[in-house]
Order: sequence, then structure tokens, then C-alpha cells
Amino acid sequence: MTELGEKRGQMPIALVDEIGVAYGVKETNNVPHVNIEGVTVSADGELHVMQPGHISTVNSSSAALLADAVFTGVAEEITNIATILIAVYSNVGSAVDGLSVQWSIDGTNWDGSDVFTIPANTQKTFSFQPVAQYFRVVYTNGDVDQTAFRMQVILKHSYVKPSSHRINDGISTQDDAELVKAVLSGENGGGEFKNVKVTEDGNLAISNNSSGLAIAKGDVTGHSFIHKFGAAPDFDSSDGFVTVWDGAEDDEDYEAMNMTYSATADIDYAVAEDNGDTQDIEIQGLNSAYELTVQTITLTGQTPVVLTTPLIRVFRVKNMNSSDFAGHVFVYRARLGDGTPTVVTGGVPQTGADVRAVVHADNNQTEMAVFTIPAGKTGYMRSWYASTAGAKRDSSHTIKVLARPFGGVFQLKHKANIDVNGTSYIQHKYEEPEVFSEKTDIEIRMDTDTDIAGVAAGFDIVLVDN
Repeated sequence: MTELGEKRGQMPIALVDEIGVAYGVKETNNVPHVNIEGVTVSADGELHVMQPGHISTVNSSSAALLADAVFTGVAEEITNIATILIAVYSNVGSAVDGLSVQWSIDGTNWDGSDVFTIPANTQKTFSFQPVAQYFRVVYTNGDVDQTAFRMQVILKHSYVKPSSHRINDGISTQDDAELVKAVLSGENGGGEFKNVKVTEDGNLAISNNSSGLAIAKGDVTGHSFIHKFGAAPDFDSSDGFVTVWDGAEDDEDYEAMNMTYSATADIDYAVAEDNGDTQDIEIQGLNSAYELTVQTITLTGQTPVVLTTPLIRVFRVKNMNSSDFAGHVFVYRARLGDGTPTVVTGGVPQTGADVRAVVHADNNQTEMAVFTIPAGKTGYMRSWYASTAGAKRDSSHTIKVLARPFGGVFQLKHKANIDVNGTSYIQHKYEEPEVFSEKTDIEIRMDTDTDIAGVAAGFDIVLVDN
């Protein structure tokens, strides 16, 4: 070990060992500090080690490039480098991905690169950590000659702060960035911190992710949305509470003031009232296992046609072609429980209790405030509504929202009233949705205090996979 500065009080004493590490002691008598191999000892006796870094001259350039010309730097070993800083400016834009920072393990084969497109008249700065033993910079100019080009590469032996932006600056896709993986936490209002979760799709699990729009767009995995709407076109006070569906129509052969629910998958036929109706219809319902089933069949007028899959529930039927229905369309069970055939006359089932869906010609779709939660799903009712529809001026109606758990009876979930002379429309939105388990039957019923009444109602349900 070598000693420098023999006399205390006249010069600082510093020692340099065999590998070039400097050791110093506090200076006295205001003698300036001494630099020893990049090391300083301050007047307070503090040891400072400097690692200044250096310019990569073989990968820097200020020579303007012609149109489409390429500057190719020289392979430079960076084994002992911690950070590579690049600043580049050109008065014209580069080619697409014109700045290429390349990496090699042997200085010959360039196996990877980071690429950026440089805009005109904008200095861009980038910082990189070394990923291989060698690196070089390749810059490809755009299709216009440069008049100004400045690119400088600085190699640092220690970590430096990455490039930064002002908060109000826009971020470009060509800016360099650090990949950060982190766990976000937040205080829950009670002094306890909770980790922020994400959905199965990787979205932050915030309330907006369960919005109707996100679900309808298919952005929320395992969620779907159904809007049910119905109308009871013609019923009387003596009918009591009727199901809000197309079958609640007085004096029709298919009249059924209350929908009949099948106990087995016996819903197996469709038929049209008009012989000219040969459109494709889509039938939405549940199979024998209460699984969601959608099928398309082609009507053959007044000749009944068998369904592809027999159903235990039907909750929607619609016209899939470009021509309107000329008459009613029915989905029904072809045989009674004792095996007796259902009577169909002129394309119209003659017993309302056998009918499971009715489409009125001018609608081309059912109006059924009726739904059954499919197997494997849970239903969350967000809202429901009810209104008068063609009712007499002095009519009043009571609304019941009913649900029947599988194997149980219909239970009242909400009750309200509307009046033509007062509130003829009501909508109820749940602060916390009403929850229904799989296979639960849901329907809205309404009664009236006058004859020849008409009402409409419906509800919105989010379905979530169990």
C-alpha cells in the first residue's frame, strides 16, 4: 500500500492499495482536497467515488444523412456499463422504426433490438439497461435528406434516472418506458388497506366494469344481459292478476290469462296462423337440463313443425327474415300430459294452457315479461318497469313482481300501483340488485279495476356464471 502526503497538517494523507482503491484522512489548514484515481476526499473527510461514464463515439454521429441512408454504429462491449443513454434529433422524420438499438452476445450476430420512429424537429431521449455483451445503434433516415442530425450515446457505469415527462405532456407511442409490475392497494375508509383486484379479463375491478354497456359489449367474462319486456293486450277486472304476456288476450282461442309452465321438456312444436308465413324464427329457451338453448326453425304455415330441441321453457321468439308475419305465430306443446294431441285449428292452438309463446303479427317478436334463470347462472335484477298500454282513462292497476325458486311457489318480490289519472308509468331501480338462483321462474303480473285493459311491463337482469 502506498502512502501519499507524509506530514499531517500540511497535506491530507491518502493511501492507495494495490487494486487502486484510495483511502483518505481529513484535511487540515485549509489545504484543498486531492483527487486520487477518480476519488476525492472532502474537507470534512468524506470519501467521494466518481464514475463519470463516457461518450460512445462509435455509436454517436452528427453527419447529416441522405434520404433513406443508414448510419450503422460499431459493436461496443458494455459488460461493465449500467445504463445506456441515447439522445437523437433530426430535422426530418426517420423511417418507420428508424432508430434501432441492437444487442449481441458476440458482436457479430445481432439477435434482438429495440426500435423507435423518430419524428421531425423533436429531440427524443431513451435509456436502456444492457441485455447482452455488445450493443450498437442503427439509424435509418426517412425519404428526405437531412440538414441537421445529432445523435449521442452516453455509457454510464451506474444507474441513472430514466427519461421523464411533465404531467401535462402527451405521451407518444414512441416514448421509451419502464415495465413495472406492482400490486395496487387502497385504504377502505376504515383505516385498513386492501389490494386492488382485476377482472378475469385484466380490467381493474371497479363498478363501471359491471355496467350494462361493458356487459352488452362482451367485455366482462362470464356475464350476459337480458332485457325482458311484455304486454297483456286485453283483459278484464274479473280476470284478476294476469301474466304480462301476449297470451293475455280476451276472446281468442289461445287465451291464457296466466302462463302455464311445463314440468318436462314438452314444448316441441311451432305453427303459424297464416299459410303464407314460412319465415325462419329464432326460439330462445331452456332445454330439459335448464340450459340456455337457441334454435332456428322454418315455419311451414298452418302445418305444425317440430322443434330441433324440445324445451322446458320458452322466453323469446322472433322473426329472422325480411318479411313481416301475416298472422299470429305460436310455440306450444303438441300433446297434453295424458298423451292427448293438442287441437290446432287453422294454425291456432285451441287451448291456451298448451301455448308457451305467442307472436303478434305486427310485432314480429314476443312480448313476455317472463324469464327463467338458466342452469349454471345467477340472475341479478337491476330494474323493472310497468305502464298502462291502451287502458281506459279511469283505470287503475296493481303490479306484482313474482319469483318462484326451483321446486317452490311464486313469491312476491315487489308490489306497486299505477293509475291512468295519476302515475301511468313506474320504474324501480335497485340500489342492490335482487338476486335469483338458477332455475328460478320470474314474471310480472298485473290486475285492473276496469274491463278491456291493456298494460306493459318488463325487467333487466344480469346473468353471471356460477
